[in-house]
This record gives sequence, C-alpha cells and structure tokens, in this order.
Amino acid sequence: MTKQLRSEIEILLAPISDESSLYNLVKQPLSKIMQDSDYEHAWFLLPLIVCDASCGRYDQAMSACAGLELLKAAAEVFDDIEDADSADSLPSKYGTPLALNAASTLIILGERAFTRLKSRGIDNVVVVNLIDKVNSYYSTACIGQHLDLSLTPEEAVQEDIYLRVIEMKSASILECACFSGALLAAANQELIKSFTIFGHNLGMASQIANDIKGVRHLNDIKKRKITLPAIYALSQTDGETLRLLQTAFCKRPSGFLSTPDQIKDLLFSTGAIQYATIKMELYKQQALHTLAKLEQAGVKVDQLKQFLE
Repeated sequence: MTKQLRSEIEILLAPISDESSLYNLVKQPLSKIMQDSDYEHAWFLLPLIVCDASCGRYDQAMSACAGLELLKAAAEVFDDIEDADSADSLPSKYGTPLALNAASTLIILGERAFTRLKSRGIDNVVVVNLIDKVNSYYSTACIGQHLDLSLTPEEAVQEDIYLRVIEMKSASILECACFSGALLAAANQELIKSFTIFGHNLGMASQIANDIKGVRHLNDIKKRKITLPAIYALSQTDGETLRLLQTAFCKRPSGFLSTPDQIKDLLFSTGAIQYATIKMELYKQQALHTLAKLEQAGVKVDQLKQFLE
C-alpha cells in the first residue's frame, strides 16, 4: 500500500517538480511517507485499510488517501506556524512566508487529488459527496484549532472544553479518513456510520495516548502544554502541589521553579496519568466494540485492530 500511495503522491507533486526548491520544501512534511521504509499499518494508510476491510480492495481509494495526506501535511505546517514551538519545522527553518506558500500548495494539490477519482471509476456524485464531507471535517478541525489557540495559559481549562477541542482537532481527521475509505468502498450507510464512529473513538484514544507520552517524555511539560493529565491534576489538588502545577502550566514563573522531572512525578503521584490512561482505555473499548459490530457484518477488522494495540 505504501509504495502505491507514494507513487500517487509523486504524480500529484509533478506539476511543481520543475521548481526544485518548492518541490523539496513541499516534500518535507511528507517525509514519513516518501522515505523508503514500508508502513503497512501507518496512520496515513487508514482510508485504504478501511476500504480494503469493507470490500476487499483499496485501489479506488488511492487518490483520496493521497489527497487527505496532503491536506493533513498542510494543516501540520499551519499548526507549526501558529504554535512556533519546533526548531525543525518549515517556518523555523525557512521563514513564515515560504512555509505559508508550501502549505497553500499542499492544499491545492490535495484538493486536485480528488478529481483523479474519476479515472478510478468513481461516480461524479460520490466524488462531490466526498469533497463536501472532507471540507466539512476540515472546517471542524479549523474550529477546534481556533478554540485551542483562543485558550490562554492563565485560564483554568475544563476537561469538557479540552475534550471538545480534541474531538474537533484530532478525532475529526480520523473520522474523515474512515468515512472516505468506507464511502469509496461503496459501503452501505450503516457501515459508513460504524466506520466513522470507530474513527472518532480511535482519534480520541490516540490523542490521549499522545498526552500521556508527552508527560512521560517531558515534551509537553517543557512546552507548558496543558493536556488531559495536567487538567486533571490542576482540578484535583490544592496547597503546595497546586501552586507548583500552576507555576508549571498556568502562571508566569516566579520564585522556585520545579524541574520537568519533578512535575512529571507530581502528575504520576496525583493519579493524573492513571486517570488519563483510564479515559484512553474507555475510548479504545468503544472502538473495539464498533469493530466487533463491523466484524459481525462481514468486515475484516484485523488490520484495524492493530491501530488500537
């Protein structure tokens, strides 16, 4: 699957290949796909895996899968511009103007990918429906990003607000991938709905897993990024522990500063990591429940289960 997807992306990038500097710039956010390794269970293959699980083949979803990956890469570049927190990002290495142009190019080429579905025998009505739904999902992601950017570190973020943000930012993208694969497999409406629900719960579980990883590896603590573990700990503690956590995540640093490792220890000792793990497992179980229903309907779900391992 990966090699075929890589070939499809190269076809989509061909119109800009004569301008090598732009071509090489645009390929950088796609490096994980375009390198030589095979990733048969990678996230970017999800539309193909869903399509294959539903109807036993995936070639008809190849152009859509490539288009979605280009759109996702563009979103990541915009995210890097907005967050300004990565030294390896395009805006950090080449400046905001070139990064903006690269992201715009990725969007245009991504949208163009969907027009190639006609050459794979997909009816125009289905193509229009797909484009409309993809734009709807990405509009939702933009709203989620707006809400996220609107939050200030000094605000006490509530768990329900945080979950709403990651539903819109993270889960909607995986919902989109699963919806696209199921639609192009000509699945019935009930199956499409089940795949979409699976994508939602997979996206939520994956984001919370990233939150836990961000604490374990100290990355989110160093960036003062408020994720589910921090939100739980801030809402469940008082006294000196609360003061230390507020200084680490919410307030302007003053006086004694805890080290990232000390904050990590606090997030473990307050039960914040355990709480986040339980929430993640709940979403995983809901995703597995949906897969069980799909399996009863004749869908081959083995590859999809691997995303939950």
